[in-house]
Amino acid sequence: MKSKKLLLFVTVCLLLALCCTACAPKEIPWADIKDYYTLTDHGDSTYSYSIKDKQGNVLYEQEKVSKAPETTQPSSSVFGLVTQTGTGLSTNWAVYCDVENGKVSETFHYVLGANDKYVVYAQDTVDGHFIIVQDIFDVEAYFTKTKLRLVSSVASDFAIACRFDDAGNAIVTYLSGEAYTETETTITIP
Repeated sequence: MKSKKLLLFVTVCLLLALCCTACAPKEIPWADIKDYYTLTDHGDSTYSYSIKDKQGNVLYEQEKVSKAPETTQPSSSVFGLVTQTGTGLSTNWAVYCDVENGKVSETFHYVLGANDKYVVYAQDTVDGHFIIVQDIFDVEAYFTKTKLRLVSSVASDFAIACRFDDAGNAIVTYLSGEAYTETETTITIP
């Protein structure tokens, strides 16, 4: 009798394990950008480029531009196209494309970094210097604006770096005070 109960128990456990495995979300393998991105050098100091989704639909393209973008990959299926238009981070702009889900982000300026879900960028307004963190594809899903303190007054590139800690929070380095002291602030991201 004990062996039948043990056999029944083991069978139920195996069936539950199989069900949990079948229902678990599937991890998307890391995409290879060469499968989705094309860059053409026209030989006259201009470039054209495009990025397509998995179905072959063009998500984003530029023709006859003077700079080719740098490509980044913040997640398995999201690629960033970052274009530097001058010197320093304050002169860059970026667009992100999700090749798995066919999404294209808005154009972000003064981009400091991005991870699998959020983009971090700096903004200088008459109200102060800010670091903004938002959902890459849906500003309604997440948006936060953090005002920096004691930012160096004449630094055009006041925010100079961003990295993400193990918990996914953004650690932004900016210049503060008259001595241009590198100062870090941590922005908690859910």
